[in-house]
Amino acid sequence: MQYQQWSAPHFRPINHFYRSQKHKGSASADEIVFVALSSDYNQSHIEAAKEDIQAAVRLVPNDQYFWLRSLYVREELRAQGIGSALMKTVHSHIDATIYCFPYKHLEVFYKTLGYELVEIDQLPNSLLQLYQRYQRKSDDILAMKRSASC
Repeated sequence: MQYQQWSAPHFRPINHFYRSQKHKGSASADEIVFVALSSDYNQSHIEAAKEDIQAAVRLVPNDQYFWLRSLYVREELRAQGIGSALMKTVHSHIDATIYCFPYKHLEVFYKTLGYELVEIDQLPNSLLQLYQRYQRKSDDILAMKRSASC
């Protein structure tokens, strides 16, 4: 497996991957995206990569932190360490506080990567509003963060 950071304008294959995983969101130009690619991926054919993407995660930058969203691993490849390895790649490139809103069943996964639960009133204002909007859709989410240089 190859783990890489991608940037716009190469998001078309990533967005195709997200749609194939039944995710409604898509990567935008202001985000940082990391992908896990099959070992035989040929870097000279980025547009053909949609079948080679095995996992992806998006980070939205803010002045003092990042908001991690949309970590997806192909369903048939889950529980094989790909998501953890992808997140370790993220952490090796991003030395800043990272917030995320995972589903409750993923709490242990994120804790093993150095994330900790955050009290809602400790969230930055912009994230607090997002969290409240997400929570209206599903009360099955948590607020977590990983501090810089964790």
